[in-house]
Amino acid sequence: MSAPQFHGRYKTVPASLMLETLGNSLSTIKAEDGATDCDLGAVLGKSDDRAAAYRAGASDMGVVSFLRGMREWDGRFVNGVMALVGMKAVPLDAGAGSDRASFTAIAALLAELASALEDDGIVDDRELAGMGRVIEAAGQHVDRLRERLRVRAVA
Repeated sequence: MSAPQFHGRYKTVPASLMLETLGNSLSTIKAEDGATDCDLGAVLGKSDDRAAAYRAGASDMGVVSFLRGMREWDGRFVNGVMALVGMKAVPLDAGAGSDRASFTAIAALLAELASALEDDGIVDDRELAGMGRVIEAAGQHVDRLRERLRVRAVA
């Protein structure tokens, strides 16, 4: 795994890094969901060999496939590559959910962080990788709260 890349506004991000990052996201989705390249291809509207090429970071993906993947897997698919350009995707229905569910999701993340910090005071990459789903779940609830706040600020 390559070192994290942090790019300021208006800096060039290499296309190869974008393809690698998107491919890593597809590989993670494939592993987490127990999917095949055929399954990934079905979502993306492509063949299994094309999906495998995307997953390997060996091929540029068209906008239609990108948006289909975004619709199906939301942030799990696109937020890694979007972070390279200082952005992230949030579903428009982020406002759905309950405050109780938000508390549970955020508390679960806090528990994971506390557990990781117990032994040495840091969250290492292995521990962080193990928290991926909990982080995403808590993030969705934080996005829901942000959306509620934004709507109230406009009103």
